[in-house]
Amino acid sequence: MKAKAQRFIFFSLSLAVAGVLAAQQDRNEPIVYADHKNIGEDSLRADGHVEVIWQDYIIYADAIEFNLKSKELFAEGRVTMSAKDMVLSGEKLVFNLKTQKGELVDTYGLMSPFIRYDTDRLIQTDRQTLTFQRLNFTSCAQIFPRWRITSRRGKIKKEKYIEMNNVLLRIKNIPVFYLPYLRYPVQKDGRATGLLFPGIGNSDLRGFFVQNAFFWAIRPNIDMTFGLDYFAKLGIGFSDELRYLFRNTSGSARFYYFKYRKDNGVYDDAASDYYMEADHKQILPFLNSNLVLTVNRQSRPGFLRLFDNSFDRNLTTNFQSSLAWTSSFSNMNISLSASHRETYYIFANSSRIVDYLPALAFNLNQQKLGKLPGYFSLAMDYQNLRRSGITYEDEPEFVNDFRSQRLTVTPAYSLPLLKLPWLNFSLNLLAKNTLYAKSLDPLSKKIVSEPLYMKYQTATLSWQGPIFFRIFNSGRNKLKHVIEPGFEFRYATKVDNRDRLVPVDYFDYPSYSKAGFSLTSRLLKKDNGDNASASEWLTYTIAQEYYFDAAEANYFRKINGEYPRFSELNNTLRFKPSSDFAVDASFVYNYYIHGPSRLNLSAAYNRPGAPLTGSLSYSIYRNPYRNAEYVFNRTILGGSINLNFPGFPLKLLAGIDYDFTAREFRYGAINASFDYQCLVFSTEFKVFSYLGRSEFQFRFGLSLGNLGMVSDFFGGK
Repeated sequence: MKAKAQRFIFFSLSLAVAGVLAAQQDRNEPIVYADHKNIGEDSLRADGHVEVIWQDYIIYADAIEFNLKSKELFAEGRVTMSAKDMVLSGEKLVFNLKTQKGELVDTYGLMSPFIRYDTDRLIQTDRQTLTFQRLNFTSCAQIFPRWRITSRRGKIKKEKYIEMNNVLLRIKNIPVFYLPYLRYPVQKDGRATGLLFPGIGNSDLRGFFVQNAFFWAIRPNIDMTFGLDYFAKLGIGFSDELRYLFRNTSGSARFYYFKYRKDNGVYDDAASDYYMEADHKQILPFLNSNLVLTVNRQSRPGFLRLFDNSFDRNLTTNFQSSLAWTSSFSNMNISLSASHRETYYIFANSSRIVDYLPALAFNLNQQKLGKLPGYFSLAMDYQNLRRSGITYEDEPEFVNDFRSQRLTVTPAYSLPLLKLPWLNFSLNLLAKNTLYAKSLDPLSKKIVSEPLYMKYQTATLSWQGPIFFRIFNSGRNKLKHVIEPGFEFRYATKVDNRDRLVPVDYFDYPSYSKAGFSLTSRLLKKDNGDNASASEWLTYTIAQEYYFDAAEANYFRKINGEYPRFSELNNTLRFKPSSDFAVDASFVYNYYIHGPSRLNLSAAYNRPGAPLTGSLSYSIYRNPYRNAEYVFNRTILGGSINLNFPGFPLKLLAGIDYDFTAREFRYGAINASFDYQCLVFSTEFKVFSYLGRSEFQFRFGLSLGNLGMVSDFFGGK
């Protein structure tokens, strides 16, 4: 054991010495140091503490013979050969300095960082490639390693990877896993082409499963991961993930294809599903333009529920795909886009879809008009839209399966009336003009191809201040208390032909007259003598509005038979005593139901390196326009905790979501990882909701140094 320790230390020092000496040597002829040298006509013989330095190689031996013509070197004794981040030791070495081919017998090798291997015969076929017939390999730094891999044959690509065939993994000399092929990365960043260790587990819903992946490092800025998943109760899945980064372009693309299996084990050619997502951003070399592509599509949303463990944590989920080109020049912006937006209602297994094919927008940002005070702006929008499906949310009765076009022109004028550090007063004028290609016949209640022109104007007075503050000295800290009142009055003209409007989204609904107020109280903290800006320690805001057009403001929804004149009373509180800890609270009181409609409480502690971090949240939602049985009325408790004590090998991560309304756990998970020095074991237990019942899943994985474990395609949720 002592001899192995000395050997390991010597090799580590050799790595450092090799880099320094090789940097000083750049000659084609080797430099030989020895106790005795004998130079003949065609050969050189040396013995006794021989040291050969040639380019980035350094060779130590008891004796050498070197052919001056063929450039072939023969070394024996205690032979050690080092180059950059690699050191080799053996009994005999044959190496040609011209072809850089050679062979080392009874080899012991070391690569940075802490990668060791031994083999009977190691052959160098070119400057970057070594081949072997039998290899024992480990990346553990211990004298007696926790694990090792035995391979029948393979090759080593210097500073890239070790490629092995017929691989047997042993833990504490116990065979535990066999792989026909394995590539182990030896690059410092670990980005080397090869197989990842599979993930293995069992699920009530999916049965026994094995998840495999192959990582392909195409270029330093491009890589791809191929996946193959087997689920005993469902079938087989194929995945592909591409990532790329260029000077003006970046993005990623993922695709998952699943083939279902029948009960008799035969795969159904007609039964398959897919999921794809992509994100592409590109700077175009003309008109200061950008191109953004976002894809989030699937064959059917129900397919994702089979694999995404957190899919039922919410009552709805959104999928959006869009392609947008934007350009800005001078004080103008223009964009052309096409998008598909789907809201899937999990509890009803149905969707609402809105397509904009295409949408064109032009904006003239605020600018001066000659010597006139204030600023003028202009917005123009055109949409060719389609709406299908139904909605279960509390919103106006949007029409279904509807196609139309709309053109909107909105000029605006902003005039600052008073601008002081403690008081602001401004006037904003706006005129919205919209032309619809189709409208509603008030008599027949049918959609007809008759254009509809709607217009209205608004005038908004905004008043912020006066702002009051006071500074308090409290020991080492300085506190500043600020009170900021705000008032707003908006007048909106009435809209003609309101009964002919066919609304598709909230953009179609006209504005309304209102008056509102808000009051914000801030407490800022700053250490005495600190030149940094003050941090916001405590913030509380209360706000409410009064509607002059109660029906329009409530989208023609009533509470207890009347249109509410007052909005809900909104209260928000944020307490952040440090950069790592924050408490947020919001309370919305509705006068017409004599109680809260929304309550959100959350606390989070997340300090880097802290042994204990986590978050906790509690929320209540009550729709004031619906009865108590409304499906979106929910009370939810959620939280997560992360235990990671420095120097302790066991790490724990847990999360939970409990629905008090349904009286069920929607999601619960415990993930434990144990770092057995150079071995990392990972296990996780999950319980999640699926079609109203609880499902359980167990997953196990293993990581060996630079060789990581396969991750779940859907994020491992």
